[in-house]
Amino acid sequence: MKLATIGVILGLLISISWIIWGFFPMIGILLAVTILGGIGYVLDAKGYSLNKLAIKMLDKFAN
Repeated sequence: MKLATIGVILGLLISISWIIWGFFPMIGILLAVTILGGIGYVLDAKGYSLNKLAIKMLDKFAN
């Protein structure tokens, strides 16, 4: 049931964005969301967290 609800909400957002912004900007938004979501999924699967990444970046800046 939850997947059906997510599908309905996703379809509604796609149709509303198509009406508001047009076809090509909507495709750009969907591609950006898909790519960034995929990157987030891969980082999550590898066990990275925002806190760990922030600590690593601050250590690199400090050295």
